[in-house]
Amino acid sequence: MSSTGAPFQKLSHSHVSQSKNSESMLKVTMVVPDDKMALVNELSKAIAEMEIVEVKEIDSIDQFQRKPPMERLDYAIHAVDNEQGLLINRYDYTWLYATIQQGQLKGIEKFHSVDSFRKHLINIGIENVPSNSTISGRYGCLRHKFPDWVFSDGCDATEAQRRINVATRFSSIFYKGK
Repeated sequence: MSSTGAPFQKLSHSHVSQSKNSESMLKVTMVVPDDKMALVNELSKAIAEMEIVEVKEIDSIDQFQRKPPMERLDYAIHAVDNEQGLLINRYDYTWLYATIQQGQLKGIEKFHSVDSFRKHLINIGIENVPSNSTISGRYGCLRHKFPDWVFSDGCDATEAQRRINVATRFSSIFYKGK
């Protein structure tokens, strides 16, 4: 949905090699919120050489990817927080932090500190945010870059895979919205 709440439509204009005036034409694709479609139709009527050839709705993933990265980040944080059985320990927010800090989310800058990450969680309404020491302690046991994480806190292979799965799910929601 657009910022106005309207779904987007994708307009594709066909390529015409020459117009009536012997000028070459360009093919243009536009993404337009539904509530602006009438304006586009009026514009096409006003320009004699312009013709709308195809109108179709774009898929929800494409719409989600058009949102600003920070809006997608906040959505992904809330989604993993609400997903049943995903974050089973308070320290699991560490794996979200690590995903961000390792640059896995395009368009998202690293947080300056664990404390700035915690403050962000609180500002977006996450409840029961773990302490700095909880996140820092677990982050300190993390080795290598995602998805090849190795943990030095003595967790077993099942727990290590669960932590990687938390980060994978978080990243997937950030990029796809689901």
